[in-house]
Amino acid sequence: MARAIQKQNKLPLLISCFLIAIVLYFAREVLVPIALAVFVAFVLAPIVRLLERMKLPRVAAVALTVGVATVSVGALGWLIEQQAVEVANNLHDYKSNILRKLSVLRPSKESAFGKAGTAIQELGKEMSKPEAETGAVTPEAPKEPIGVRLVEEPTPPITYARDILGPVLARIATAAMVIVFAIFMLLRREDLRNRLIRLIGQREMHITTPAFDDAAQRLSRYLLTQSIVNAGVGTIVGVGLFLLGMPNAALWGFIIAILRFVPYVGTWIGASFPIAMALATSDGWTEPLLVAGLVIGVETLGGSFIEPMLVGSGTGLSPLAVLTSAVFWAWLWGPIGLILSTPIAVCLSVLGRHVRSLAFLNVLLGDEPVLTPEAQFYQRLLAGDQEESTRIVEEFAKGKESIIEVYDSLLIPALRLAEIDRHRGDLDEQQEQTIRDILGAIIDDLGAQNEVPLIAGSEAAEPVVCVPARDMADELSARMLEKALLSRGVKAEALSSRHSARETVEQLTKRPASVICICALPPSALLHTRVMWQQLRALSPKHRIVIGLWDDTPELENVRERLGRIPKEAIATTTKRAVESILVLRGISSDAEGAPPNGTLATLRDEAPVDGGRKKAAPQAAKIP
Repeated sequence: MARAIQKQNKLPLLISCFLIAIVLYFAREVLVPIALAVFVAFVLAPIVRLLERMKLPRVAAVALTVGVATVSVGALGWLIEQQAVEVANNLHDYKSNILRKLSVLRPSKESAFGKAGTAIQELGKEMSKPEAETGAVTPEAPKEPIGVRLVEEPTPPITYARDILGPVLARIATAAMVIVFAIFMLLRREDLRNRLIRLIGQREMHITTPAFDDAAQRLSRYLLTQSIVNAGVGTIVGVGLFLLGMPNAALWGFIIAILRFVPYVGTWIGASFPIAMALATSDGWTEPLLVAGLVIGVETLGGSFIEPMLVGSGTGLSPLAVLTSAVFWAWLWGPIGLILSTPIAVCLSVLGRHVRSLAFLNVLLGDEPVLTPEAQFYQRLLAGDQEESTRIVEEFAKGKESIIEVYDSLLIPALRLAEIDRHRGDLDEQQEQTIRDILGAIIDDLGAQNEVPLIAGSEAAEPVVCVPARDMADELSARMLEKALLSRGVKAEALSSRHSARETVEQLTKRPASVICICALPPSALLHTRVMWQQLRALSPKHRIVIGLWDDTPELENVRERLGRIPKEAIATTTKRAVESILVLRGISSDAEGAPPNGTLATLRDEAPVDGGRKKAAPQAAKIP
């Protein structure tokens, strides 16, 4: 029922996304110039703000910035158009050179590929023969019809003018719209921001303000730095091609600079143009190799070193999101959509980061980890993937001081997630057994790798007994505590959860005086923990007891009320705290950060003195590895 309700709640969202895509497609003639204007405004906004800080009036700053940008782009566009026309006129001259190089690359007839191609050609000829040649009877061929030739009327001059001037005027009109919108946005950027806030609602100002600031900062930094990097790479490539004697070098540098705005693939698409032209214009192979080395070398330097240093991960987008956005917007708006795909994805990701109802956008597009380490680890446990689970643990353990941090921050939280699903009935027996087996193997491997020799003088002492309060999850946590103590040189032993609480208590009462830690994973084990503690206190007061209550957000006073009259000093909510408490009870000093002061657990020692009340001298402090 709940899943059906969730599907019904998602249906309006899917319909809304579909309708928005339809509007974006059919209204692209209007929306594309506005989107380009926003793109230009974000690129030029840092320059305008810089001029304003230099005490230049806003109107003058906007006019100067937009004017210089328009003239520069116009001059560059005129130069590129001349270069493109020259390339188109010279393509016929390059035909023979291209055919000669292709003939060199074509495999010989004696090679395996040549023989296969010849066989395919002969088979095709055989299948295309008329039936008469193969011995079949064919009906009499019909007579050929008399040909009719249509003579077209001369095209009126106005039609020529429309066909030639129409596309040019359309581009000019689009450019004019972009310039006008960009000027308006730069002049009235605060007013536009306030209107958007008012449109969304003044009550949501605490959301819209950081969202706008975040989006503006990310977009301006990304677009400006990306434009600078692209222009630098294009200029260096163009100058290098000119020095190599490559014709139309400025055109190829411009193409590379523009296509670098297309994520990932645009760079190499742009690089293919000058390499292909070098193959077409040169007589040998030296010039194409030099051009390829220049383009690939400059792109590697710019894309692998300069761009990450200047742009970094400021967009906050995942690589897959960038590619998906590029494909989607290219499908909607064509080549312009490719260039605008990353800025639009940045805006959507920022909305998802700040607006709760749109959080799915940040999950789909953002580069932040979508799963916490413990959730990722638990997901691999559910899948039964022991290899990947082990890899996650190994990656998480890098840089950690001890396995205790791995237990507290990864394994126990993942085990808690499994317990929640188990109590809700979401796990079957096979999944439960798989989780137990994989997690148990990982615990044993970690313990074996981090076990150290016992502290001098403790070989003959009774081990610390780690007792599971109830079930297999408590047993696994007891095994973690056992391995944690062994990694500190403390003798320890973990019991099994197969015995009942009464049998476990009877077994413990027969042991000599020792330290016992009851390991419990809330919330289901609280009652069993309290019963076991009360029975041990009543039947065997000589034992010193610590309760390991592994809770991620512990409220100690509430826990004490739920457990009964248990001293708060006896409760440890993390493996680290339990180890420190046990070290104090065993008379071993701990130099770990955050260790309790010497008198913290005095009540526990007084509560259960060793050897009938005769206090022993504390052993000399040992350094714990």
